[in-house]
Amino acid sequence: TLFGLPPSDPKSRLKIGYLPENHHFPEHHTGLDLLEFTGRMYGLSKDIISTRATELLEIVDMLRWGTTKMKRYSKGMLQRIGLAQSMINDPELLFLDEPTDGVDPVGKIDIQKVLRRIRDEGKTIFLNSHLLSEVESVADRVAILNHGKLVKLGSVDELTSKKLQYEIEANFGEMLFEIPAEVGKVITLASNRLVVELVEQSKINWIIDTIRLKKLSISSVKPIKISLEQSFIETVSDSKEEKDERFN
Repeated sequence: TLFGLPPSDPKSRLKIGYLPENHHFPEHHTGLDLLEFTGRMYGLSKDIISTRATELLEIVDMLRWGTTKMKRYSKGMLQRIGLAQSMINDPELLFLDEPTDGVDPVGKIDIQKVLRRIRDEGKTIFLNSHLLSEVESVADRVAILNHGKLVKLGSVDELTSKKLQYEIEANFGEMLFEIPAEVGKVITLASNRLVVELVEQSKINWIIDTIRLKKLSISSVKPIKISLEQSFIETVSDSKEEKDERFN
């Protein structure tokens, strides 16, 4: 269901905004025309459309181009106006497919700010993107798909934490540091840096207590993170290996 209604009911889509990847807006229309047309499709009044259109053109930095025909728009400008039309009905749910495709670096940052603003207002955004750094910067939860199948789902923190690995900075000097198998294992040990992999998160307390008992001063304790892109590659690779094992 969509908002308690079956998807076949047009009313179920009144609170939804959508920006497809390969959109084809009428080139003879202006950006303002597109917003007005989309607003009428949602059954909005002229006054609401006029107010919302002006606000949205300003949000996506297209106010001065609103009365220009879209055949003169660059791809980045088309993406901006496309994002604006997807929000004309003040939707509770947004589906965005590659919203920053073809947008210059400054424009990408602007659009990401808009997405974070919408998210922080309590709206839900389904963002499909191959730009994983962008997903990492705006998303709360991430789903990784491999050949159409869901292989991992979690928060950005969960997907970018490196297998319960922690880096501890302290003055170890030439000291040996060993930990029991039920706690974890040492990955690397240098004079001022220890990297451990734990069997569970709570075991970090054992590590810290042991270091303190050795009367060493701890500078920092931080989980080792990887990029979402690295997490994606590892997840897809692991999924492929599991599939190969099933067929061998």
